Amino acid sequence: MRISTLKAALLIATLALSALANAATETLLHTFTETTSFWPQGALIEDSTGNLYGTTRAGGTYGVGTVFELSPPAVSGGAWTLTTLYNFVPYGSGGYVPISELVRDQAGAFYGTTYAGGDPTCNCGGVYKLIPPAVQGGTWTETALYSFKQVGDGHLPNAAALALTTKGTLYGTTIRGGTWDSGVIYQLTTTNGTSYTESVLYSFGDLADASTPNGPIILDSTGSLYGVTSLGGAFNQGTVYKFTPAANGHLATERILFSFGASSTTGANPTGNLLFDIGGNLYGVTNAGGPSDDGVVYSLAPSSSTWTQTILFSFTKQSGAAPVAGLTWNHSNNNLYGTTSSMNGLTSGDGSVFKLVPPAVKGGAWTESTLFQFTYTVSGGFPTGAVLRDSKTGNLYGTAINGGVTGCDLFCGTIWQIANP
Repeated sequence: MRISTLKAALLIATLALSALANAATETLLHTFTETTSFWPQGALIEDSTGNLYGTTRAGGTYGVGTVFELSPPAVSGGAWTLTTLYNFVPYGSGGYVPISELVRDQAGAFYGTTYAGGDPTCNCGGVYKLIPPAVQGGTWTETALYSFKQVGDGHLPNAAALALTTKGTLYGTTIRGGTWDSGVIYQLTTTNGTSYTESVLYSFGDLADASTPNGPIILDSTGSLYGVTSLGGAFNQGTVYKFTPAANGHLATERILFSFGASSTTGANPTGNLLFDIGGNLYGVTNAGGPSDDGVVYSLAPSSSTWTQTILFSFTKQSGAAPVAGLTWNHSNNNLYGTTSSMNGLTSGDGSVFKLVPPAVKGGAWTESTLFQFTYTVSGGFPTGAVLRDSKTGNLYGTAINGGVTGCDLFCGTIWQIANP
């Protein structure tokens, strides 16, 4: 027994050292502080000039969150500059505590959701639009598009980006509310870009239905919506679902494509975004389940009934564990990138950034490597947003909701970069 234990320990050490050998260099672009804004939760988005945008769920003028811009230095190697574009207000008709990732329209306006505020009788959160100033450097204008209600509506919107169509329609989900208080799919439509009408398209949670949506919605070319729920399904361990809105006289339909938890290998409690490949297969992550109960990366192949799952990689506490965000493609070579929110390798770490390389031969094993291990009081900890990949440079960008400079009592979070891994 002692020899077997020693062999296992040596194997773990070898794997961890191999991962470290492949580690990439991380650079901190910004460390948040209690005196400005803190706790960046979601992913970043980028404009054509390399500016990064995101939200913090706390701090700012009123302490209830901000929208920020992080601009690259004019000279290579210089400091990045953070500018607060908007400070949320804890009163009035608007929401506060922004938790979702931003989505941007062609005119440069941002859209997102807040976890609190809105209707004063509910305090259930809302959907907002942030309009850029007419003159650079001017004041951004926030408009509350919708405030969720306590009765007959969804409430507590999901911490994920809204889906925005070219016609200006917004789709999203809430964690609670609806007929069974297990969340809803909602739609916001507009004819003028100013006033919006909300419709609850679907209520989750009837019997073995999907329950508690936990990631952004994506749309296919036909207008059907796809997403994940962290609970519900045949084993109450979460689902991947498809929702087709009513159209041309047809009723709206919801279908569970896959229920997690049928075995210890399927993964459990899916979270984060889904990705489509050109063959119509879906890719995603689970926060738990798998052989070590540390989560998995999976793909789902289309089928007329239940879709077929393939496990691409099973996490362990040595490779990283409990991914919260989804995946990011490198379309030139089909590599996948993502983050885990915790780990316990040879070095101290509070999450990781990983890369998955597809097999050279179809059906072979994917290869995982740890690009970076977070150290809470230095580089940040517990990344919860998806990785942003710059298609021009190949650089990866992301946030860590906690950690950073020692002495920040609230462990305020960081923005990081990994150069062309």
